[in-house]
Amino acid sequence: PIGSVEVSIICSSSGVMRASCSSEGDQLLYNWTRNGDSMMDGNSSIDLDEGTDGKITCSVKNHVSHGQTTINVKPCT
Repeated sequence: PIGSVEVSIICSSSGVMRASCSSEGDQLLYNWTRNGDSMMDGNSSIDLDEGTDGKITCSVKNHVSHGQTTINVKPCT
């Protein structure tokens, strides 16, 4: 089974944001959406434009179960 899904946002000095998703389990597949629109499949982290805001959702699944977490993203300052 998949453990709890955690999403974190890191702002670099150049203004780029990176969203990272972590969970526990085997053979995890990651899927990202922003405000309901699909962004990227497959990677546990993605780079976001510096002006990105809204709801970012990381969905994680494997052959046993699935889980997801949604966070509100604000532009880096």
